[in-house]
Amino acid sequence: MTAEALSPPLDETRAESIASVERALKIIEWLADMPEGLSFSEIVERLGGVNKAIAFKLLNTLEACGYVFHDDRTANYCLTLRVSNLALRKLSGARLLEQSRAILLPLADHTGELVRLAVVEDIAPLPRLTWVLSLLPRRQVLQIDPHYSLEIGLHTHAAGKAWLATLPLEQALKLVKAKRFKAMTPHSIVTPEAFRKELKRTGAQGYAVSFEEHAVGVSAIGVPVFAQRLDGTRACVGVVTVAAPTARRSRDDLLSWVPAVKAAAARLGGSWPQEPTGPLTPIST
Repeated sequence: MTAEALSPPLDETRAESIASVERALKIIEWLADMPEGLSFSEIVERLGGVNKAIAFKLLNTLEACGYVFHDDRTANYCLTLRVSNLALRKLSGARLLEQSRAILLPLADHTGELVRLAVVEDIAPLPRLTWVLSLLPRRQVLQIDPHYSLEIGLHTHAAGKAWLATLPLEQALKLVKAKRFKAMTPHSIVTPEAFRKELKRTGAQGYAVSFEEHAVGVSAIGVPVFAQRLDGTRACVGVVTVAAPTARRSRDDLLSWVPAVKAAAARLGGSWPQEPTGPLTPIST
């Protein structure tokens, strides 16, 4: 008998996958209405006679993904705040981008160069930095492509270095090693020892500089954005960068923008939507 004969038809496999998604979403909806949670037997009963092994796998998956937890005191399964946090992030996203645009567009006009905002996302298994906004100055001059690089090189880009400098050193190195110290240009830092020194310097001065380290012909400066959580702690939530062609802007030009970039980052942090949990990275001490 062939392997094809033993395998279920594709439509059956897809149908089973869809059923699993539906069941998982139903469990989340039920738990949202039950502050004290539901027992395993109650969940199995609500699932309409689904095999207990399947129900157990569904709950284990939801627990591993951070959507439910098992209360040892009551032996019930309860909903975490992860779903609520996703909703808060969705609701705050549009407002955040509108506020950021109003703050960062004057910075783009002031420097005459590309300004971008990256946000820290607390995503398993490792947090990451993601571009969310790119702004060009309103006056018409030759500019670099705002999408010239969607990948943020943690050890080569000013945005990556500015964020990592807010983390404990070993955690920062772990994040870089996960993607390896890859040389993007002849100027890239490719050893842990050199990068340690770079992060210490970046943290002490409060900004990062990348001069043709991520892409030949492009330089950038990055400043971390710090915001306050609802519990009163402060954290790095993003990075503001200014990028420019090295043929037009020198290192001194970049450094002359530091006060303006820091001021814009401070304004962003002051208006950042507060979240009880979310994509926030604690400041290292």
